[in-house]
Amino acid sequence: MLTLMKQEYYKAFKQNKLYIWLILSFIFPIAIIGIFKSQRTPASVINLGQALLYVQMAGIIITALSVSQEFGFGTIRPLLSRRFSRGSVFVSKLLLNLSVYIGLFVTAFIGTVLAVALFIPKYDFSKSLGYTGNSWQTMGIGMLDTAIQMIFVAALVLMITNLVKSSGAAIGLGVVMIVATPLIGVISVKLIDLAAIFKWNPFNIYLGMSNIGQLSPQLMKQAMHISQNGLIVAYLIYIALMYGIAYLIFKKRSV
Repeated sequence: MLTLMKQEYYKAFKQNKLYIWLILSFIFPIAIIGIFKSQRTPASVINLGQALLYVQMAGIIITALSVSQEFGFGTIRPLLSRRFSRGSVFVSKLLLNLSVYIGLFVTAFIGTVLAVALFIPKYDFSKSLGYTGNSWQTMGIGMLDTAIQMIFVAALVLMITNLVKSSGAAIGLGVVMIVATPLIGVISVKLIDLAAIFKWNPFNIYLGMSNIGQLSPQLMKQAMHISQNGLIVAYLIYIALMYGIAYLIFKKRSV
């Protein structure tokens, strides 16, 4: 597995220019807060200078490319010829993607702190922002919620990438899931109106989990029609199913 991970990182930096994605993650909040005075607010700071959206986009693109390029460039053949199982290759890609997500969050966080020091020197991170706590705590919750969304969307992206053998379609779906939240909310409400059982639809679970920590358990249950614990269990089941299906498709895919 260690050999596989070394190769995954080599390909990530060589083929996908991972270092550029990380540098942009660092620069993004500095540019936004530095250029736009309207972004020098607590709302912008807790969203890492709006870099959370960039982190989501970059993470999903890299996730799709990590699989599609393996087959597109034919690098899967030498891996399998060295007696690495498809299971170990698939797991190595999941570990790579997870570490990339962490790297994107860390660089965006550092960039945000630096931007605040440069352009909002009097900003008080310890000031309470309400239910979510102070800025440090709210930033943490925001990153956690974003990571939860990314893991969910990444599962769909991996399924589509393996199924249609194209990163473009998968990335398109990922972008829709990220930016079309209001539309997803409308679809979910319509489904629940049809029958109460549809409260367990994946859209509702996705939306509910994206607000974990931002709403109290009572408000969460009122908004999503499911308790917070129920949301977490349903989310884990969906994640297991989607990654399981993605692996089965990856396992059967021809080289």
